[in-house]
Amino acid sequence: MSTFSTLRHLGCTAGLLLGLTTAQAQDHASHHAPAATASSPAPAAATDPALTEGVITRVDTRSGKLTIRHGAITHLDMPPMTMVFGLQDAQQAAQFKPGDPVRFRVEDQAGALVITRIQPAS
Repeated sequence: MSTFSTLRHLGCTAGLLLGLTTAQAQDHASHHAPAATASSPAPAAATDPALTEGVITRVDTRSGKLTIRHGAITHLDMPPMTMVFGLQDAQQAAQFKPGDPVRFRVEDQAGALVITRIQPAS
């Protein structure tokens, strides 16, 4: 084999190995934690990355909206701030009062930011 052929062969081999390594990393990134079973309880909500921590500053039971001072909402690429959110279930507003610490999930639904899940923070 000529030097050029050997170098080309080594380059192709390195490229294949790099491709395999990248594919393996992508495969591992798509794995999820195993589902909870009777012997392994579900993780606590405090560790749920889908929930954002915040403190309610205002409750509008009539419109079903909460004003929340919140941390970063990573899945929406939103920095910490205070803003008004509508509740998917407007009647939940009556369960909260200003000063309550909460953990919540907000989704962009046709341009409106709506709380789809909310619970008192522990």
